[in-house]
Amino acid sequence: MERQPNIRHWRVRCTLVVAAFAMMLDAAPAAAIDLLRSYELALTNDGQLKVARARASQGRELLPQAEAQLWPNLSFSYAYGQTDETRSLNGLSASQRYPSRSGTVQARQPIYHGILLAQLDEARSKVQGVEAQVEADYQTTGIRVINAYLEALFARDSLALIGAQKASYAAQLRAARLALNAGTGTRTDIDDIQARYDLLLADEIRTRQAIEASAQQLEIFIGEPVKSLAGLDAEVFHAEDFDTAVLDKWIDAAMESNPEVRTLKARYDAAVAAINGAQAGHYPTLDLIAQYRDSTGDSTNTLPRTDTRVGYVGLQLTVPIFAGGYVNSQVRQATAAADEAREAYEYARYDLRLKVKREFDGLKGGISRLNALDVALKSGNQMVLSNEKGVRAGTRTTLDVLAAEQQRFNTRVELAKSRYQILLSWATLLSYGGELKSEQVARINRVLRESASTAM
Repeated sequence: MERQPNIRHWRVRCTLVVAAFAMMLDAAPAAAIDLLRSYELALTNDGQLKVARARASQGRELLPQAEAQLWPNLSFSYAYGQTDETRSLNGLSASQRYPSRSGTVQARQPIYHGILLAQLDEARSKVQGVEAQVEADYQTTGIRVINAYLEALFARDSLALIGAQKASYAAQLRAARLALNAGTGTRTDIDDIQARYDLLLADEIRTRQAIEASAQQLEIFIGEPVKSLAGLDAEVFHAEDFDTAVLDKWIDAAMESNPEVRTLKARYDAAVAAINGAQAGHYPTLDLIAQYRDSTGDSTNTLPRTDTRVGYVGLQLTVPIFAGGYVNSQVRQATAAADEAREAYEYARYDLRLKVKREFDGLKGGISRLNALDVALKSGNQMVLSNEKGVRAGTRTTLDVLAAEQQRFNTRVELAKSRYQILLSWATLLSYGGELKSEQVARINRVLRESASTAM
């Protein structure tokens, strides 16, 4: 009886400890996911990449199928049946019934088939195209993840800047109302500040929607819910770290390794092989044939039942003579397909060169613009201070301060946008050369810090 209160007390204490621990787990913030982790998850979970891998597995089977056509073909056939036979001569007839069976084993080894050899070359080119296409899909996935991640960070940065601007407008609105009550302000100042504040509220709603949309997009790519993201550390980020080499090196790398261009080149090579295959329809074929046949029950005029065993080994030569123009039509069709593939390949190379140059110029210009925005922000801060002092001195109006505030706000937004655009342009240039992999994503990831994480 004396132990019961102690047991109850112990149970209560355990319950409280468990509940407190659970509350601590619920209250603890979830670790922020960074860009590298998002990329790694996308490589496993992204739906489009899963489709690409399945499509590549399907396309790789073209080569073993083409190779199998050059190996010996071994077949076995067997037939069994009942034979009813009636013979009549000068009014006399005789009937007999007996079973019959027949089994045949045949081996055929192609010695020369121009079509099969051309199909093998075509399959090799197509498989090369399959591998290039899946590599292009990996590059595209990397860009999609990076873009979605950076868009989410920019939306969060924009919301934070809007919050700071709202606080500034709210403070100015209070000051304007106090000035109006004191007889030193005007109603126009209040209306102007209020209009800017209301417009900022509309921007805030749009930005919150952008945050939600970008988070949902990223979740689709990585296959996991996103609670918070590691944010950009402006002190660690240096635009010069992502400055590129000369343009010609980027163009050469893209011309040589771009997965999409390689896909089109493989398509052209396959089309050329298809021409050879179509032309091979004019050529003779040669096969080695070995056959063994065992049959029982075949009737002859003298014997009601026979057993036959036949073995055969020989060469079979087939020479096409006339096919009604079918082969010639196939050649013309394959030639036209090759012309189309060649034009698509050449156009893709030309277009890729322009894309690389445009992205290269955008990156270079983005770095220069970022440096100019840094200077502009310092000037904007000074302009706001000067206008605030001018209001107190009576040489500036509230509208001047609002204009300076708006200009500084716009500069901050553009500055944040420029940082993310530099990272995206650098990653895009890498993807053009097929070089966007975990190592390069990790380099971008180094300018992110969990301490600067943003909740979604």
